Amino acid sequence: MDESTLLRTLEHGQVSLLGQFTRSSNFTLLVECTADGESLRVLYKPARRQQPLWDFVPETLPKRETAAWLLCQQLGWNFVPLTIYRIKGLPAGEGSLQLFVEHDPALHYFTLTASERETLQPLALFDLLANNADRKGGHILRDASGKLWAIDHALCFHAKPKLRTVVWDFAGQPLPEALLQALGALFAELAPGQLFLLELGKYLSEAETNSLRRRCVKLLADQHFPFPDEDRRAFPWPPVTWPPV
Repeated sequence: MDESTLLRTLEHGQVSLLGQFTRSSNFTLLVECTADGESLRVLYKPARRQQPLWDFVPETLPKRETAAWLLCQQLGWNFVPLTIYRIKGLPAGEGSLQLFVEHDPALHYFTLTASERETLQPLALFDLLANNADRKGGHILRDASGKLWAIDHALCFHAKPKLRTVVWDFAGQPLPEALLQALGALFAELAPGQLFLLELGKYLSEAETNSLRRRCVKLLADQHFPFPDEDRRAFPWPPVTWPPV
């Protein structure tokens, strides 16, 4: 199914409930989305009934999921599953819909080979930009074809430093030229009035998009992957979530 068909199905398809991820820290449902004879299994995170957090604005977490997909696409990468924010036609109210990745939950970041981990430089940079506060090992999945995916971006884009991740493999290493070019292109699209910035503004506050721009500028200036911040906890807990959603 091509991306335009996937988008159309997520945006306009009939949604039916299949089940709930009971071990997820936030209210997360598995649904089926059907349109024009096409059906997709989808993760649905309603804006309501999300666990209150002291540092994230209530009911914004699913919007952050959508902003993460937009950022990944803008950088030219494809490891965040297609995600939209939908207002109407959902059983528990507006929220995010993300394509479900069929995977073996026993396989995650800590089971990757050394060569597989070496491919995660774009993901590590993505988490730095998104200020990901919760990159657990179980949030990196391998599908049946061997492709690696990154999920669960509800705790991203805070205006203050929040980065907590298990992926510190590249700390201190120089950013490869391809990643620097991606950063430069992103910075241009974060300028006032640019379409990408306007689209992000539907899901993030102005303070959050300004902070994203500052992180981009700092990475361009430093040209290296940073080391963990010694002034606060830089690793999530637990390091793996079961099931990884």
